[in-house]
Amino acid sequence: MLCYVKDAKLVDVQGDPDHIINEGALCSKGAAIIAAHESERRVRQPLYRAPGSDHWQPISWEVALDKVARKIKETRDANWIEKETAKDAAGNDTEYLVSRTDAIGFLGGAQNTNEECYLISKLARLIGSVQVEHQARL
Repeated sequence: MLCYVKDAKLVDVQGDPDHIINEGALCSKGAAIIAAHESERRVRQPLYRAPGSDHWQPISWEVALDKVARKIKETRDANWIEKETAKDAAGNDTEYLVSRTDAIGFLGGAQNTNEECYLISKLARLIGSVQVEHQARL
């Protein structure tokens, strides 16, 4: 996408005619990106809803990232699978080292770039998750 800014405001988005794949065409999401960018309903900072609360409260990025990191670590540690037993080719029970968690999954979407998808898959494998999916439907 080619994004044009005037006086610190996004004023136009066009497809990049030099792009090898889309040759300047935008999908419906790309064509509507200005509306999403300027929406009054767009969340612009992390929000937290405490257990039992009926409203969201703004929190800092530092607090939000700390909460997410702690929850991932707690979930991973509580659901870690070190070894698994299965039958080998001869039909004998054999213990295999698997080092994974089935409790955390990742879902990508159409607005993720190839680079973001690469990093998401690396993060998933780093924390031991084997549940990585992608849905790109409009």
